[in-house]
Amino acid sequence: MKERNGKRRVAVAPVDEFPPGARLEIKVGNRSIAVFNVKGEYFAIFGLCPHQSAPLSRGRLQGTVVCNEHTNWEKEWAHDGEVLVCPGHAMEFDLRTGKAFGYGMKLRTYDVIVEDDWVTVIL
Repeated sequence: MKERNGKRRVAVAPVDEFPPGARLEIKVGNRSIAVFNVKGEYFAIFGLCPHQSAPLSRGRLQGTVVCNEHTNWEKEWAHDGEVLVCPGHAMEFDLRTGKAFGYGMKLRTYDVIVEDDWVTVIL
């Protein structure tokens, strides 16, 4: 763990050992963080579901159907591979924002960078 600019950096895995579709759960102190590689883009999110603390690193990734003014009120598949489904009770979270679909909950998200060929979470 390195600190730079007042932010804590946690090295997760070498880039070549964390391919698209991979996921890891890391512990930082007593905090659980789920880290995902979605089509070469990395996401990190608080690792426990707020409902009953199910480990989100074990959830499946999918998309979801949206219907809003941006789709002219037509149903449209969106967020493909970026919707994390809780393995406990199927609550859905947007990996980009941490927001739960259909609920007023939001999980903390963390920035992820590639630094010295390592996937690194910034706390």
